[in-house]
Amino acid sequence: MSRVFITGANGFIGSNLCRWFLDRGWEVDGLVRESSDLHFLEGLDVRLVRGDLRFSDRIDIPEGTSQIVHAASLVSDTAGDDACSRNIFDMTRDFLDRLRGTGLPLRRFVYISTALTLGFDGRDISEERPGRSAAFLPYVRHKIRTENELRDRHATYGLPAVILRPGDVFGPRDRITCARLLASCEEGLPLIGGRGEWRFGYCYVGNLCQAVERALVKPGIEGRAYTVTNGVLPTWRDFFLAMQRGLGKRQRLYVPVFAARAFAALTRAVEAVIPGYEAKLNPYRVRRATTETTYDISRTVAELGYAPDDDHERQFAEILAWYKKEKACGWLA
Repeated sequence: MSRVFITGANGFIGSNLCRWFLDRGWEVDGLVRESSDLHFLEGLDVRLVRGDLRFSDRIDIPEGTSQIVHAASLVSDTAGDDACSRNIFDMTRDFLDRLRGTGLPLRRFVYISTALTLGFDGRDISEERPGRSAAFLPYVRHKIRTENELRDRHATYGLPAVILRPGDVFGPRDRITCARLLASCEEGLPLIGGRGEWRFGYCYVGNLCQAVERALVKPGIEGRAYTVTNGVLPTWRDFFLAMQRGLGKRQRLYVPVFAARAFAALTRAVEAVIPGYEAKLNPYRVRRATTETTYDISRTVAELGYAPDDDHERQFAEILAWYKKEKACGWLA
């Protein structure tokens, strides 16, 4: 039986990974903080390891650990440079130092990065054809730093690292994006900007889990990076309309792109002068939802044997079912 150690096991991606691997017969160790909400892991046969990656030297890594998925990370397009450095780059560097110090015979270290390291606002974006740079976001800058660190360590002492760059990850147990988006939908806020005709790098979380498993077991891919999205991509209109219909809502007001961008700029100005005010829109989010962004996954398919599931209708329904259940049980405010 194969065994995997997953960091951030109680989070959106981490908890979905735990389910994926358990369903396929793996043994799973999961790193969680002492104060973590373990709701998403209830009923799962995950051996919990308590620890904080900011203090990696104190983590008791299970004996025999040879395959690791590093999913723990701050995920935010508004967090500042210091927070992103601490909770993306610094903690990964310290964790790698800790792993090397244990002398464990690592066979594979899969790192969950982001496709935004390749840019956005372009079609079939890849390393050879980058999109518009997103490095103005601290989150992206420190993901790039971390990718470089992993590649340097692979070149220096053979760290068996594989980098995965998922697009926009959606799925059940996503409290950061899906839950907030659906709450806004219930409030009657218009989600579709312009005609919503632009495709985006939609990545259903189950597809990311599949890619992670392939990255763990595929031989000879150490030091490489792979982009992960669905194979057939929806438009923002497809996605938002499905969410609205699932909640019995209908968007009656369609905001022109120029108006959405102007409003986002205004809320950003308000945010700058009013302490504690957090805008739901910002110029980056509006641009993402009003420009086409797709990524080339041909190498992921060819080298990993990745076969994306493109049943959008079922995937959207699973997101909605999770949201309704969480809300009914009082887990969402």
